[in-house]
Amino acid sequence: MTMVFCRACAKEIHETAPSCPQCGAIQPFAAAATSVGGSAWLAIVSLILGVLCVLCLFDDSEWDTDTATGLTTFSVAGLICGIISINQKKPGNNLAIAGVILSAIATLTFIGLSID
Repeated sequence: MTMVFCRACAKEIHETAPSCPQCGAIQPFAAAATSVGGSAWLAIVSLILGVLCVLCLFDDSEWDTDTATGLTTFSVAGLICGIISINQKKPGNNLAIAGVILSAIATLTFIGLSID
């Protein structure tokens, strides 16, 4: 149990208190302490799906409709995971940006290949 001092009245309060119980002043450190946590799993999933889909673009064999649909689904899922991770400002923001870029390239390419 860590205690800190109120920014307004200098009374000792708990570090996770959103406001001071004595004077009611809102504490900025409480919001910062709760927003720091989180994991980067969405960003990692986005990057992995993006890399796998881009690597599939180098396959020279003919794709049937099911393969193209499945790869498009994976690339869209990577795109969605990356966008959600960026919007939630979770850790691993750079991973999510890379995943979104790779997934977007793969999605546009798969859509272009399916139109032909």
